[in-house]
Amino acid sequence: MKKSISTKVSCFLVSLLRGISQVILQKNALSGALFLFGVAVNSITMAIGVLVGVISSTIFAHIEHYPVNDIEEGLFGYNGALIGVVIFSLYAPSSITVFLIIAGSALTVLIMRLMMIHFPLPAYTAPYIMVIWVIWAMAPALNLEPAITSMSEKISTWGIFEGIGQIIFQNNAITGACFLLGIFISNKLHALWGIIGGLFATLLAELLSLSTTLILSGIFGYNASLCAIALTSRSKLWFAPLVGSALTVPIAMAFINAGIIVLTAPFVLSSWAILLLKKRFSLTY
Repeated sequence: MKKSISTKVSCFLVSLLRGISQVILQKNALSGALFLFGVAVNSITMAIGVLVGVISSTIFAHIEHYPVNDIEEGLFGYNGALIGVVIFSLYAPSSITVFLIIAGSALTVLIMRLMMIHFPLPAYTAPYIMVIWVIWAMAPALNLEPAITSMSEKISTWGIFEGIGQIIFQNNAITGACFLLGIFISNKLHALWGIIGGLFATLLAELLSLSTTLILSGIFGYNASLCAIALTSRSKLWFAPLVGSALTVPIAMAFINAGIIVLTAPFVLSSWAILLLKKRFSLTY
């Protein structure tokens, strides 16, 4: 039986919101709506970027006839949402940056599909990271105009809420509170571990006497929060999220010292490392 037009539209909208929620490893349309609202509280421009990215990637996944269940769960949408928010956080809106969001979002869908088929570990946000690194490297040649206020210019004031907000690159306490509420609605354990992971990594950065500016910017907290949430979903060992969260700190510093934009690479690499250790030593998860 074919779906009615209204049902198709409803399913598409739910897919978009789930795609946004998957940015923080959730599959909940209401959570996605709260995440989008949280971004809009801080920046309407970046919220538009999120929408352009998630719509582009979701439509492209439909065009390519990828598994409907995966599309409806938002698995092809979240990398596009991240492409949109990061490009508009780094570069001023223009016809070129809009094109880059659309094209980059479509490319993340292809990468995601390849990783789902051929890569033995969860893709997480690796597709968008690879695309953004290429765009970031090409930016001087493309003469992209920097955004009026970049992520690096903002200073945290509320600690953990900014850290949660920085998961979608928003340095805003109210935004962070919206994100945390969205996570809590979807999964209370994830909300708890998101806080624990962020605080643990921030404390470690303090103990290592790392840059106060970097600590307050939330760069260590958001990667650790994501890692803790990801590993909590795949582990029965309570210390796995803590180890993963701690590992994000030196990885983040390695990228910073190398002059490479960090994004969520520490979260991805740390999570992969812990999952590989689990496979290597056949730990019970």
